[in-house]
Amino acid sequence: MSLYNFIQRQLMGNFVHYFVLCFIVISIIAIICSSFEAMASYKYILFGITYLSSFIFLIEYILRLIAAPAEYPNKSANRARWKYLFSFYGFVDFVAILPFILIYLYWDTNVAHIIILPYIFIIFKLIRYSRSFRFIGQVLKAVKDELVTAYTACGIMVCFSAILMYYIERNAQPEAFGNIGDGLWWAIVAFTTVGYGDIYPITPLGKILSSAISMVGIAMIAIPTGIISSSFINLMQKKEKK
Repeated sequence: MSLYNFIQRQLMGNFVHYFVLCFIVISIIAIICSSFEAMASYKYILFGITYLSSFIFLIEYILRLIAAPAEYPNKSANRARWKYLFSFYGFVDFVAILPFILIYLYWDTNVAHIIILPYIFIIFKLIRYSRSFRFIGQVLKAVKDELVTAYTACGIMVCFSAILMYYIERNAQPEAFGNIGDGLWWAIVAFTTVGYGDIYPITPLGKILSSAISMVGIAMIAIPTGIISSSFINLMQKKEKK
């Protein structure tokens, strides 16, 4: 067995799986707690937890970089490592180690607290270590073409409504519909039936359009929901058969 395959098998083992998963959860909890003023006296402890987690993720990152040829056996060693570096998980793994690398440069500056900001991407590491997230990823991947079609139709409807509402309402309330961007915000809120109430039509024609958009929005939003639900059920049935 080559070194690449050995490291890859260890990374896929249960011990490493739960060990890294534990630090991911602890890091997320530490980041959440650091946002509370009541936890200000523990900020160094929380930052230490984040720093320690980054060190663990750095080791994992290096090992995955070394073992990349085993993950991509059809490519040469260098090409496999470059593929990992520019992959989605490679990006997430790199962001997770940024606090460990940059803290030496910006420890005594005002930038220190900003270093933790990209660390929120660590949440995406859960996709690799959580079976539930991986299953959801499989569900979305199975119907990606259908979802693109559905959301493209939704986008066209939103843009059409935004432009039309802007020209209907701009003279009646120029402060609310000052540009098409404001109309786009209204269209998204109305289309998703959220209804914040910060922007709304006051002209009769605008109210009619708003009512129509809200009704169409309910039907259009149900399309991708139905597609995802159908894919979820199909994959669950295949999984049960296996």
